[in-house]
Amino acid sequence: MVIVRPSDVPLRKAFGVTFKTLATGTNIMCTVMYYEKGNIVPFHKHPSEQIGYVVEGKLRLKIENEDLGRIQAGDSYLIRGNVLHSLEALEKSFIVDVFSPPREEYKNK
Repeated sequence: MVIVRPSDVPLRKAFGVTFKTLATGTNIMCTVMYYEKGNIVPFHKHPSEQIGYVVEGKLRLKIENEDLGRIQAGDSYLIRGNVLHSLEALEKSFIVDVFSPPREEYKNK
């Protein structure tokens, strides 16, 4: 068992969004993402499946050519691997994202 405390890992940035990588196993990774109002994660894709849980805030999620509309606190979502997606923070937001397999570029060194 491994316990990772947010205070023990550095803040990092990707696409202008601040995040922390928490517990990471062989096949799964947990991150926390801190969005400021107006942050836009442009369309991108990665081989990992991604499950997100919106802890607070409101965002707009787009997958491929479909605008899925607003997601907000309490909502969760699944993005399959290698699928184009983007996210826009409509207000300050906090999300827990889980990736499988772990994203190499997000691993703590």
